[in-house]
Amino acid sequence: MGNFYTSTQIFDNEMLGSKQFIDKFCKKMAEEGYITCDSDECEISYILRFADNCKWVTITSEAYEQGNETSKEDTSRIAKMLGTTCVNTVVIDSDCAILELYNKSGEKADMFTIGRADDYFGDDIPHPSEKIWKSFLSENSSWEQFIEICNSDEVFVEDELLKLAPIIGMDVYNITFAAEDADEDDQNTFFLDFKKARSAETMSQSGMPIEIPNRKININAAFKQIFGGALESFGFKAIKGRYPYLVRVINNEILHIITFYPTDPEYPPDKAISIVGGVATIYRRRISFDKSPKQNHEWLSYANSFYASLFNEPDRRIMSLLYKACYYSDSTESMITVLKEGVENVIKYVLPVLDKVKDIDSCLDHLDKFKMPRSKKICTKIFPYYPDEDEGFLNFLSDKRISERPDFLKNFLNDSEFHKWVLNELKERKKKNTEILKSYEIFTETRKEKKSP
Repeated sequence: MGNFYTSTQIFDNEMLGSKQFIDKFCKKMAEEGYITCDSDECEISYILRFADNCKWVTITSEAYEQGNETSKEDTSRIAKMLGTTCVNTVVIDSDCAILELYNKSGEKADMFTIGRADDYFGDDIPHPSEKIWKSFLSENSSWEQFIEICNSDEVFVEDELLKLAPIIGMDVYNITFAAEDADEDDQNTFFLDFKKARSAETMSQSGMPIEIPNRKININAAFKQIFGGALESFGFKAIKGRYPYLVRVINNEILHIITFYPTDPEYPPDKAISIVGGVATIYRRRISFDKSPKQNHEWLSYANSFYASLFNEPDRRIMSLLYKACYYSDSTESMITVLKEGVENVIKYVLPVLDKVKDIDSCLDHLDKFKMPRSKKICTKIFPYYPDEDEGFLNFLSDKRISERPDFLKNFLNDSEFHKWVLNELKERKKKNTEILKSYEIFTETRKEKKSP
């Protein structure tokens, strides 16, 4: 299965730079009645990514989904708001890309496709206008090169977009940038949150007026309130950060995580989320709560996987309900109902599994059972590459694993230099990740956790 994503390129002929561009963007949003705010209270959220010496700024949103009209509407509105050209790009299953250009009046001025578009458009495939696109050609690039790329047929359309980018002055990394790629630590990526600058409704309490904001709550804030409130008594705490992670720290070294990420809805309704959970330790290369839950999908499991691990013959109907929860975006009540049902299922099916993960051995057992990435190539001078999510170093901390597989860990047992290096690596990882957890304000002293019913 290929990639689906939507993003927009904003033409910045002045090359203002990130600070000036963001100031301009926020000022124009204010003129439209939106002010900046914290992520938990936002109604509109954007992710902007910049590139050096580039006239195009990428903007995307977690609200954009494949085929989502919200992205096109935003592209039109932003083009008009900033008085510039914007290009909306939709990638469909890595097969084809649809590029729509909106002019400074917010009108769609052109549209064309790249890749295997006949599967989606039949014989009516739109082609680019030379009159419109030629003005964006970069120095030493020709219209013939532009057309050649548009007519090529790569296996993955992203490869064609990467070739197109320099032809029209776009950044090769940003042209395929999607919301799920956003990293809070990336100095070129900026998160902007806005809420409507509306008047609050007022009512009185004991004769004194109080304000009640007339706005809808977003899914992240609702998750933290509903899940955070329900799971607080079980030792979970929402991290201080952009993403909706609830974390429980066990013995200052093991982390139990509950979170969610958006997924494709069953229409209707028009929105859907998947509740996921997982286990991590302070011995991995880096705790990565600055990444979206979707970016951490390799070590997070769906709620129905936890349910399935509890029963020999799991109910398929329950499995389906736990895999995806759908709600209506224009109904706060619908969203809250889904979250309340979700947290009940987490307490019933997910926590009993996580409760068993309380030391290194049980952590390794959990990773094996859920087939989480944990390299077993520890027989040489450590495996040449391992991702951030890898928990392979836990093997060196388990007396059980060492006694069961002395051949597997022979380097650690017999090579004094390697043994010293491993212990130092574990020490450094623990130190670094402890500081990360402190920054999220979730690192606490060991305490007795409440068992789930």
